[in-house]
Amino acid sequence: MSQRWCLWGAVAVACAACAVPVANDLDEPTANRVVAALGRNGVAADKQRDPDNEGRFSVDVGRGDASFALSVMAREELPRSLPPGLTESLGQSSFIPSRSDERARLLVATATELERSLLGIDGVISARVHLAVPVADPLLPEAPAVLPTASVLLKHGGSLPPISPDDVSQLVAGAVQGLSAEHVTVLLKAVAEPLERTGTELVRLGPLTTTRSSLPYLRWMIACVAALNVSMVALLFALWVRTRRKPEGDPLEKPGG
Repeated sequence: MSQRWCLWGAVAVACAACAVPVANDLDEPTANRVVAALGRNGVAADKQRDPDNEGRFSVDVGRGDASFALSVMAREELPRSLPPGLTESLGQSSFIPSRSDERARLLVATATELERSLLGIDGVISARVHLAVPVADPLLPEAPAVLPTASVLLKHGGSLPPISPDDVSQLVAGAVQGLSAEHVTVLLKAVAEPLERTGTELVRLGPLTTTRSSLPYLRWMIACVAALNVSMVALLFALWVRTRRKPEGDPLEKPGG
């Protein structure tokens, strides 16, 4: 039983030796998104505790999949850093804020909250929201009113967008006072998948699942551990046979009785 645990422990060490980190110092939701994105693209990824950062996580992949995993993460803009929300943006005020400063901070906070909402949709890779809300000049009361406008850039995976432009316009228009959906410009951009997919095929070796590129390393380590275990068993058997062998003579026994 102990030898079996030694075998699987050595296999685990071998798998860890074949893995390389592609992202670290992540919170758990971000690490889960990275693992899920890599899994959708055929890359076996593992979430681990980051030993250098308390309460943070890292994502490891096979050595042969590191290049492709990095291209997938760059394509999907992972790990994603969320912009500050409404509370964070409004909390960063000066000692005596002016009306224009407060208005600008409110617009920035509204835009970032809209980006957070759009990023919560499955398939959305990145979202940028730009708001243009002019302020009426009290010195020119007869000047024609300028209506607020907005523009949204949405990057998504796959050929079909996960949300329609009309739904995006309705979402943005509902968050800004005086903004109509007709004045919201939405640009949807599909992000192409990485072309090179070498080494991302998953294979099974007994109870273990690994990538094809890491399979030779895993087989080599299992063979080495198996040879070591066979040598240990042979050594233990030889010691057992030696202890069971009857001695030829007892030096303490006297002749004739």
